[in-house]
Amino acid sequence: MSIGSIFRAALLSAYLILLLNYPLISGSTHFVGASGLQLSLSDNPSAAVIKVGDKATINLTLTSVGISGSACFEEQGFPQSGFTLTFLPQCVQVQSPMTTAQLIVEATPAAAPQNFTATILATIGNETASTPLTITVIPAIPAWIPWLGILLFFLVIGLALTVKPRKLRKAKGKGKMGE
Repeated sequence: MSIGSIFRAALLSAYLILLLNYPLISGSTHFVGASGLQLSLSDNPSAAVIKVGDKATINLTLTSVGISGSACFEEQGFPQSGFTLTFLPQCVQVQSPMTTAQLIVEATPAAAPQNFTATILATIGNETASTPLTITVIPAIPAWIPWLGILLFFLVIGLALTVKPRKLRKAKGKGKMGE
């Protein structure tokens, strides 16, 4: 065997090990510790469309092998204002092999229409698993309603400019004011 074929075999083995440890659940990350501990987090759905003023419920599944303790959930990447996030529960005792929780995302009236991807994290001791969550915020009212308001505004202004007002008539029989 040449050094090149040994190098190729070692490289193929490394790729195979990485591929076998890659999570099969879409939208999740997978952690494998040196001692064989495994931790992964997934979300369902992994993308949500929320109207301003409405809520979306995201189901979280924490899969753990060889890990025990309390898992706490948090987020990274949400805007500073416009959203209220509630984890139910915030921290939970890990049940092997799966532990479930929920994330309720509310787009408050301060949330502008936008699209972003945040990260949901689950931490047990020194181990952390994460999963991406894509949020799309849409306006609470249909787009044609503001356009209708603008059209009515210009219609009223147009009528005011084209219709001539009546002249005021002075009342007969009245003298100067105050008499």
